Amino acid sequence: MNALNLINTETLRIADLQQQDLINTPLDARFNRLARLTRAALQVKAASISLLLRDREWFKAIVGWNVGELPIERSLVAALGQSTAPLVVHDLRTDRRFREHPLVIREPGVRFLAAHPLIDRFKHRIGFLAAYDMQPHDAKGEALETLVDLGNLAQRELLLGEIGNAQQQLIAKLDASRRQSLLDELTHLWNRRGGLQLLEEVLADDNRKRPTFGVCVADVDSFKFINDRYGHSIGDAVLRKVASTLVDNVRSHDVVCRLGGDEFLVIFPAIERDDFEPIMQRLREYIERLVIRVGSTTVRVALSIGGCLNTPGSGLSAEDVIKSADGALYRAKRGGRNQAILADGVDD
Repeated sequence: MNALNLINTETLRIADLQQQDLINTPLDARFNRLARLTRAALQVKAASISLLLRDREWFKAIVGWNVGELPIERSLVAALGQSTAPLVVHDLRTDRRFREHPLVIREPGVRFLAAHPLIDRFKHRIGFLAAYDMQPHDAKGEALETLVDLGNLAQRELLLGEIGNAQQQLIAKLDASRRQSLLDELTHLWNRRGGLQLLEEVLADDNRKRPTFGVCVADVDSFKFINDRYGHSIGDAVLRKVASTLVDNVRSHDVVCRLGGDEFLVIFPAIERDDFEPIMQRLREYIERLVIRVGSTTVRVALSIGGCLNTPGSGLSAEDVIKSADGALYRAKRGGRNQAILADGVDD
């Protein structure tokens, strides 16, 4: 294949990634679960589902490694070339493709790699499901079978491409670069602007269909203490873990955003009070049970949550809804933290 054909193939592949709305999209519980299953099944330190672009490897989901994307020259799976077969490298230091790789000879010192290519509908390789460890592994045949099964599941989910009504509508409206500007770089959630735009979408649906919807504003308790005691790298790991836990424990069409700092916004389209209050409490309990380990450091966290339920005909604006949830959050903080409180009205 000549250079022009290579460029054309690459251009078509990148265009297809954007067309399928795969890149620069928020955290998705389906892929988080598959990454966790891969790490547990192969008994490794980290696992990921990533997409390969011209200049970077972009992680759709990653556990055990605090990274959101890598320059293409630092990507381990990019070093596999055009391979479309599953691969297990027991010790990267003994493989000529990897023994001088910066991620092998320097931090984090990766020694084991298992990778399953993800293929799009045009038979192009667009990314990988991968497992990493800092020790060599003598992986058996069962491990490769498990890798193939999980890789096929990840590929199917990528091609389905469904993450919920309001989010899907926003993704479909915007190109990849515009979506990137609405994503939080640290957590891969929608950022404040993205969250407010999605809330406006839900409010527009409310005006047309008149469902009840809920909004939570949540704040990590004593986050300044965590940053001061353990450092900002640990604080960043805490925010990532809280973000992924929230995404994993809401409904597929709910929306999780990072408002800024240690504050999150969760939007629950079409939900009733009897369901909303228990969900708020469950989210608080899930965060309370978290044990976040970064190296030799272990951190426990808690979350205070304020909620607002918008009923048909209330006439609340996006600012009103967030103001009401903020008022309930203030009450939760004032009442001892690690609480979830539902506002009684807009002036709560």
